[in-house]
Amino acid sequence: MKIVFFGDSITESNRNLLDPADLGVGYVKIAAGKLRLLYPEVPFEILNRGVGGDRTAELLARVQTDVLDEHPDVVALQVGVNDVWHRFLFGKEVTPAQFTENYTRLTEEIAGTGAKLFLLQPFVLNMGDKPRLRPYLARFNAIISEIAAQKQLTLIPLDEIFNGLTQDIDPAQFSVDGVHPTHRGCRYIADLVIKELKKYL
Repeated sequence: MKIVFFGDSITESNRNLLDPADLGVGYVKIAAGKLRLLYPEVPFEILNRGVGGDRTAELLARVQTDVLDEHPDVVALQVGVNDVWHRFLFGKEVTPAQFTENYTRLTEEIAGTGAKLFLLQPFVLNMGDKPRLRPYLARFNAIISEIAAQKQLTLIPLDEIFNGLTQDIDPAQFSVDGVHPTHRGCRYIADLVIKELKKYL
């Protein structure tokens, strides 16, 4: 089974971009290790195709080479927070209409291969200056939910889950800055992905 994890820095997690086989140190590597332990009889091929700083537009530009050309059985798509964050970092606005178009195209191109597609909701936690991202991310997450419902795609609601957990637990347990997950956060994401993958194993 070939699985491609496609996304931004949350997926990349310090992988060596010059080594196509490197999985980084985050949720992709954790998920790979757990899957091979749980299902030793399954010949997994797991690819990390996360690139830090990428928005939906950048993923669209490389979806052919990084995903479609790999002919994966499963794709986990994780993108969206930079479509918001770059508004504040670089003054680059992504409108809801642009986000809808980009995200829709990504899902259509990936699902069009016949691969099982999991959508990982972008998230932001109440840390530092990150609450300013909330209204914009909420709109984009609503769009993702609408697309998932329309296309009957699996949605892993990371924003809802992490913000629920951090009502009673310090958000620093799950994220270093409100956007990037800690090791505990990565373990949580990996377990959520595996829970969905189990349905196909």
